[in-house]
Amino acid sequence: MSEKTDKSKLKKLKHVKVYDQLYEQIKNGTYPPEAQLPPETTLAASMNVSRMTLRKALLLLIEDGLIKNVPGVGNFVRSARTSLPASVGTVSAKTVPLHPMYAYCTESLDHVELDSRIEVPSESMLDTLGQYTAAVVVADRWYQHAQKTIAYSLSFIPIEVIARLQIDLNDQQQLLEFLEYTSYDESHHFYRSCTYSTSGNFTAKNYKLSSHDSFLLIFENIYDQDHQLLMTNKHYIPCDLFKIDLYI
Repeated sequence: MSEKTDKSKLKKLKHVKVYDQLYEQIKNGTYPPEAQLPPETTLAASMNVSRMTLRKALLLLIEDGLIKNVPGVGNFVRSARTSLPASVGTVSAKTVPLHPMYAYCTESLDHVELDSRIEVPSESMLDTLGQYTAAVVVADRWYQHAQKTIAYSLSFIPIEVIARLQIDLNDQQQLLEFLEYTSYDESHHFYRSCTYSTSGNFTAKNYKLSSHDSFLLIFENIYDQDHQLLMTNKHYIPCDLFKIDLYI
């Protein structure tokens, strides 16, 4: 079984809090488009965090397209953020692989560990969802092969979706069934984009996924047959375990 890392809530969430602060400062114009962020030592000191915590937050901002790093120069706010569309056209499940973990990971997955919680959404969560919601169900999933954790997914589900579909949050199996299977119904529509990430190991929190920090990150929005958003996902697969087949 994979060895868990430190599960301290404070350690797990500190870089996310820094991310949220910087996110809001970018959105409110404290750091306008094309502006250079302060040096890491200065910024870490002003936020009263370590440089390691700050760097994790910066990696997430880079991952989400808000800033870019120029080696040897510094971090700059991007002029515009590429966001997921509020709605998409019909994408047939016959032409798109369904769950990315089972479609793109080269190892067979024999166990999924689930953890979920309800949170008041941050500004970044609302922007990711592209809509207002009073609360968000945040679901972490760790995928295992031969008792070793190798991949991770993070999902945001508007609380209204949970109510509409009558998902019992006290029943973890029912929630897992929705996350892994029901949401990938053939009548649903999907938007996906793939990018390179170095944040998989610390984003996964409870487990170290890989001995290296090279991951393929799949952003995903899932919509129902009426084009209503069901959830937004981030799937992290180590680069050496990622494969995608295209039929053209």
